[in-house]
Amino acid sequence: MKDREFCASILAKVLIDAGVGIVIGGTGSDEIIEHMVETECCEALRKIREILDDDTFTDEMCFGCIDQIVSLYEELGPGAGSRHDFG
Repeated sequence: MKDREFCASILAKVLIDAGVGIVIGGTGSDEIIEHMVETECCEALRKIREILDDDTFTDEMCFGCIDQIVSLYEELGPGAGSRHDFG
């Protein structure tokens, strides 16, 4: 997935979740999009760190950590592709 497509998928999810409809144009639109996507990505990284820092997981439960991280990535919007077929 290309960077612009990745950013667009995250931005679309943020806007849908917020119930927002916007028209982006003009000279500042790239900066607005970049800021919105960066904010969402930072929040996702914070959540991933919380998952990794969860001491309730034993080494045998690392699969659970990975599953939670992949699930978070799917919630963010771009999906995990074929890598999250844990059946």
